Amino acid sequence: MEDSFAVSRKYENNLDINKRKKQGIYYTPYVVVEYILEQTLKKHDIVEEPYPKILDMCCGCGNFLIRAYEILHEKFLENIENLREKYGKEFISTESISFHIIKNCIFAVDTDKDALFIFKNQLMKILKSELREIYKDKFLIGEDELDEILFDTYERNFNIFCGDSLKNDLGEIFGVQKFDYIVGNPPYIGQKLLDNSYKKFLYKEYSDVYKNKGDLYFCFYKRILDLLKEGGISGIITPRYFMQSPSGKDLRKYLINNSKIDKIVDFLGTNLFSGLGIASCIVIFEHKNEKAQYKYLEYYKIIDEKINIKKIKSLELYLQGDNFKRIMVNLDSLGEDWLMLDQVEFEFYNKIQNKCQYFLEEIGESFQGVITGCDKAFVVDESDENISKIDKSLLKNWIKNKNVEKYIINNSHYKLIYSNDIKKEEDYPFVVENFFMPYKQKLQNRRECIRKSRKWYELQWGREKYLFEQKKIMYPYKSPNNRFAIDFDNSYGSADVYSFFIKEKYKDEFSYEYLVGLLNSKVYDRYFKIIGKEMGKKIFDYYPNRVMKLKIFKDENYTKIESLSKEIISLSRKKLSIINELEKTSPKSDITGDLAKITTSENVIKIQDKKISLLKEKHYLENKIDFIENIIEETIKKSLNLNHNTNLD
Repeated sequence: MEDSFAVSRKYENNLDINKRKKQGIYYTPYVVVEYILEQTLKKHDIVEEPYPKILDMCCGCGNFLIRAYEILHEKFLENIENLREKYGKEFISTESISFHIIKNCIFAVDTDKDALFIFKNQLMKILKSELREIYKDKFLIGEDELDEILFDTYERNFNIFCGDSLKNDLGEIFGVQKFDYIVGNPPYIGQKLLDNSYKKFLYKEYSDVYKNKGDLYFCFYKRILDLLKEGGISGIITPRYFMQSPSGKDLRKYLINNSKIDKIVDFLGTNLFSGLGIASCIVIFEHKNEKAQYKYLEYYKIIDEKINIKKIKSLELYLQGDNFKRIMVNLDSLGEDWLMLDQVEFEFYNKIQNKCQYFLEEIGESFQGVITGCDKAFVVDESDENISKIDKSLLKNWIKNKNVEKYIINNSHYKLIYSNDIKKEEDYPFVVENFFMPYKQKLQNRRECIRKSRKWYELQWGREKYLFEQKKIMYPYKSPNNRFAIDFDNSYGSADVYSFFIKEKYKDEFSYEYLVGLLNSKVYDRYFKIIGKEMGKKIFDYYPNRVMKLKIFKDENYTKIESLSKEIISLSRKKLSIINELEKTSPKSDITGDLAKITTSENVIKIQDKKISLLKEKHYLENKIDFIENIIEETIKKSLNLNHNTNLD
């Protein structure tokens, strides 16, 4: 089996990267293949059903099916006497096991004829080795005769088809309408890489699961359920994207309604497919038996994302260790967003949902930061000597992801040239010539400029100025924890920063200070991580479709939380001011001469004294902020009827 993987890897490594991406070719690590087959085919009772039908709808070089062949061969050998006793002595013999499996059990489909050729050769190699063993004690047989036997007896009976599993009628091709097991690694191809005619076909035939922004592998989940027998089992590895993305909503619903999900192994950000950056999961699921009652699914969530999958000998054993968190998920708690919660988390989540009256999207209006299309052309360092020559009306405060702290915005030292205010190039010749012109070709090649919907020097997506030029709450697109800050300075955010302002009808109902007090609390940090999308490596996606779904409460503790939050903001601003002062207290080290050294030495002492004083004040402020935050935590817990001992880490 390991040899066949080596052949697959060699074939994959020789493929052009663009072809791999276009066709969604990502070959599966051996340990994953073994685990999927352990959860499916290895549990099969061969005596009870000696004709199990196993299908790989996108088999590539056939690694899943070669291992399936080996498993079945072992099962038949181990149970040959029981099989002959039950079905008659003529049913099967040691010599006929291979033929039986090839003809009745193994079914393969792929669009890549070269990969199928490799699969056939690998299978023939295994069969040839087995035939040599069978005939060695009976009579001598030459290579030509052996090849003839292989071709006449075996290859003619291969159930291998070059085609599209989503389009072709496999029942007509194989003479099999339903399968016991379907395994594999479906291709991952986003809509942008599919031609329009194929997309139209998918929209029509797979409309239950495939809509705008869907991925091709969504369709394979439905196709698998169409082809599985009732009670049939599938094990596949796909991107985990569908589990939390808006575009995966219909697929999630379809799976809940039409399948029994047994297990999900979530690898989060672990790089199983070398160099491709795909976040993966294994899903083991069955064709739903309408009479059966399903209550739980077994969910394994990886803890250490730095694992080297090649060094793991058994994924089944690895899951039992400290590397994964195991959660028995109550299906009633899943919902359309697939919240994978244990009982404690489910109760915590329910208390917040039941207590809170508002969704954040009711209170606030969310928007993304500016997409420049070329930051080098439009973003200027404040230390740039040419910045003084730019009309101040064009310069806007520029905030990046890293500048957004809890409660306050850090100084960024950068300005955005808001070029959408330039009506004619000749009105601002210095700006155009010195800042935009060096990047003119790149700017002209932006999609919007090619379509003539933007002038070459305009921002790609400048948004409306009023969105930024008001008091608002800003938050980063990606972060390990909640970081919501009030912006008082009409700052413009970059594309990796989102913001929201309070709608007019709620301005007297909620304050910005109250909202950041809630959102930055440990309670709401844990709450968001329950409903949020984990990107891997403990980083969460703070996209508005999740952030704005947070529920907000208002009760008798409103004024207290608001007041404490205002105090934190004031203290945080003082701390920021101290940090800025500390940055200015580094003495110059390039002064020469004895007198200069003495003067510098005296200055160093003064500066060090100032540093010590500033550091003490900074430490005092940090402790005070921590103290006030703890009071906010306890107040929120009280409001939400949470136990004071609730673990929020």
